[in-house]
Amino acid sequence: MAALLLTLLAGCGTAPLPSFSRADCARANADGVIVISANHLKFSAPCMIAPADADFTIQFINHESGQHDLAIYDDASRANERFRGDTIGGPDATIDYPIRAMPAGEYYFDCIIHPADMRGTLFVEP
Repeated sequence: MAALLLTLLAGCGTAPLPSFSRADCARANADGVIVISANHLKFSAPCMIAPADADFTIQFINHESGQHDLAIYDDASRANERFRGDTIGGPDATIDYPIRAMPAGEYYFDCIIHPADMRGTLFVEP
């Protein structure tokens, strides 16, 4: 019985992020805006690239009728939250999330409502 419980609990953790190429990432444009959307319980890109030490904006479009949001953390443990955006319904609702300058590094983002399905990596680069 204890072995079964341990096996079930082990399966409750967050699965590793899928592999991707940086070419798949949503990138900040010249105005510092990254456009990313939600559809079919997925983000439109598995990763985002933002400029280091500069404010930027994530323009988030929810193409679904259900609610979504976006949060940024130091890592997948979600222990240190750096940003939490408002929840938006859809379909085709848009919200701009202003993000304060962050140091260069690799961060984790997800939809708080659907973290197992909607998650990715934010690269903040010089």
